[in-house]
Amino acid sequence: MKLARFARPERADGPPRSRPFSRTATSLGVAAGCYAVAMSVFGTTTSLFLADAVHAGPGLIGLYFTGCAVAAVGISLVTGWLSDRVTDRRAALAATALAGVAGALAFTAVRDYALVFATGAVLLSLNDAYISQLFAYVKEFAESTRREVTPFSSAVRSVFSAGWVVGPPAGLFLLAHTGFGLLYTSVACLLLLAALLGRWLLPAVPAPPGPVVDDAGERGERRLSGMRRALAVVPRRTRLLLGAVTAVNVADQMYLIAIALYVTEDLHLSAALVGVMAGVCAALEIPLMIAVGRVADRIGKLRLVAAAVVLAVVFFCLLPVAGSAPVLIALQLPNAMWTAVVTSIPMVVVQQEVPGGTGSVSALYSSTFPLAQLLAGALTGVVAAQAGYRDVFWICAGLCGLAAVLLLCRRAARGADDGPTRAPGASLRYAPSTDGIESRTEEDGRDLT
Repeated sequence: MKLARFARPERADGPPRSRPFSRTATSLGVAAGCYAVAMSVFGTTTSLFLADAVHAGPGLIGLYFTGCAVAAVGISLVTGWLSDRVTDRRAALAATALAGVAGALAFTAVRDYALVFATGAVLLSLNDAYISQLFAYVKEFAESTRREVTPFSSAVRSVFSAGWVVGPPAGLFLLAHTGFGLLYTSVACLLLLAALLGRWLLPAVPAPPGPVVDDAGERGERRLSGMRRALAVVPRRTRLLLGAVTAVNVADQMYLIAIALYVTEDLHLSAALVGVMAGVCAALEIPLMIAVGRVADRIGKLRLVAAAVVLAVVFFCLLPVAGSAPVLIALQLPNAMWTAVVTSIPMVVVQQEVPGGTGSVSALYSSTFPLAQLLAGALTGVVAAQAGYRDVFWICAGLCGLAAVLLLCRRAARGADDGPTRAPGASLRYAPSTDGIESRTEEDGRDLT
């Protein structure tokens, strides 16, 4: 029986041209920066908008965020699947950004809760898919220009951290002096710029070749179509990695929910300290992400992720005993170190390990974030109500410990799962490894590295 394989893209001889790459990298950086600032403004002002402009109570505010998180998971997965079936990913970038433009403009005028809820669940959830499409484009562009994916992806990711340094203070300043109308009009302009950059100033990238399958594989693919097929080909070791990432993201979201209340109510310190902590952490993440991207392939991506998870356990264990502003600010260094790794490296690993369209795979990874938001909100509410905000951080440490266990299970499962991953009925000859080494499995089953 003839084995199918992923066709490897042909590479032109000679060094890549630097000028087109530099122009594209600049456009990507500006687009990512515009989107990051817009999302940071949404993230820090939406609850205020719901309370002050829409006059929603705490229950309805919680319902809004829960509903939007559920919608974001489904919409992101469907968008990723559809994006792999269009010839030009730039269209998906423009469409998701324009959905955000429409959502932001709706927030300038709509004050009815039901309409605001629908806007957030549909338009802004579709806008959330922009980030997965952007990093799918980053991977495809880096491969087409013969660049290393990990450092390039980490550099683009660092722009998002920069956006969170600039966006919240600028957004809150604008809100205090002009109101929600001009604030969300400005957000719409940023997202419109991201849409224009994504569609017209980025070069078209040839779609990566899909797997060539035999007749039995084609029949199997017909039986497993759409997102069901995309989920079916996720290797067991990748599922364990996604589980570990989700656990750490839940801990991170619980930290973001509880830290302001812990600082102000338990420690009786200024609320301004929380802003300083967030700004310091985000500023440290930028050079750390770039450095991590450059050394990840040499050290080993999974080694870095495992070390970051252990550091996260230490960070969350130290938080409950930190009682002063200098200590809390100093703890932002380990916070930035583990965050720089966990928010950039696992996505590259998942893109390398899961066969199929880059958009679907990136969307699958991105869906862990709204899922983490759902779990974090419920856990934080229960723990804080029963034990207080200090004990929330012990739960965070436990979740990161769970992530470490899942990574150990992944290591144990790797030997049984390192063979080529495939959809039922289809055979793949090439399986990318997480360390950038491609394994080839011959017909007799031997693994050659």
